[in-house]
Amino acid sequence: MHCSINQGGRWERFCKSIYQRVDLYAEARKARKSCARQLNNIDGGYRGSNYEFRTQVLPFWSQYGIKPNKMWYDQYCFKDDKYDPRYIPGDIYWRKIYPALNKVSFRHAYTDKCFYDRLFPYLKQPRTIIKNSNGCFYDGLGNIISNCQAKSILESEERFVIKPAIYSGEGVNIFFYDREDNHDLEMDYLMDSYNTDYIVQEIAEQHSVLANIHSKSLNTIRVISFVFQGKVHISSSILRMGAEGSRLDNVSAGGLACPIRPDGRLEEIALNRYSQWITNHPGGAVFSEIIIPSYHRVLEAVQRAHKDIPHFRLIGWDFSVDTSGEPVLIEYNGAPGLNQVTCGPLFGEHTEAILDSIFVNRTKPATYVAVN
Repeated sequence: MHCSINQGGRWERFCKSIYQRVDLYAEARKARKSCARQLNNIDGGYRGSNYEFRTQVLPFWSQYGIKPNKMWYDQYCFKDDKYDPRYIPGDIYWRKIYPALNKVSFRHAYTDKCFYDRLFPYLKQPRTIIKNSNGCFYDGLGNIISNCQAKSILESEERFVIKPAIYSGEGVNIFFYDREDNHDLEMDYLMDSYNTDYIVQEIAEQHSVLANIHSKSLNTIRVISFVFQGKVHISSSILRMGAEGSRLDNVSAGGLACPIRPDGRLEEIALNRYSQWITNHPGGAVFSEIIIPSYHRVLEAVQRAHKDIPHFRLIGWDFSVDTSGEPVLIEYNGAPGLNQVTCGPLFGEHTEAILDSIFVNRTKPATYVAVN
């Protein structure tokens, strides 16, 4: 047969390709800028010799026809003080790896927070107060309501968090409302500010182990998972913690990120916003003494949920743990960061096999194997 089966028209494919290339080019550009900033914070990073880089890194990538920039390895390898070619450079990830594993055109629609309750009805999630999807308001039970009803519901709440349903990376535009502190805030103004596609939820309560680290922020477990050869693999996990009274746990917002060991205990050191490794939280908590409650249950939840999202073979998950020890899904990301600075190479021991499947065998599209 000479025609393409199950494909859009030529013009449709062309336009989609151009959009996706521009989109991913912008992500790659942001990644390069972020790398440059971090290297500046750590005085150039590892700064291995050109000879080391040419002999230890370039031969690995040359088999795929790629010549990575040395700056990525000076950033990633700073912690271990030696080059490891298995690290995935940020620009190569966005332009080559990510579109090979995930459906680029699905990443906004399928990570819309307004649909989490339908995608993952078996996962505990913060109570939804109202949500706005494409200009339509819904209450917490999924009933369509009017603008006036939505406003009335919000006015009856003492506290809540409001955030964009689609675009809210790195804590951008997340607002925590408290009637006592925001008594002059008009709900009409707040709702108009977010316009459309946003969700309002209760402020989740967290387990005492997590709250004792920094009580002002919801400290979350970020897990990276990927599907390979019919199995959901856990790439890495970090605990993200707020600091100095911030409500957000993102490193970019002043928080910290600490790798989590397979048994749930934190590593001895965490990374702060200045790319420095520290052993204690500014509030006094010693990282190596902390064991994440119900950590195995979080990983079980990730492995179950990932099977239901075949559009993304690589996903980032954010979970909290509530006061009773139950995992709570906060959000998931179909275009995640990689945890590589804190946790090592994205695909670990599977790196070469996955790169082979993308670059060596790319003439035959990889099949998404059913997960048992």
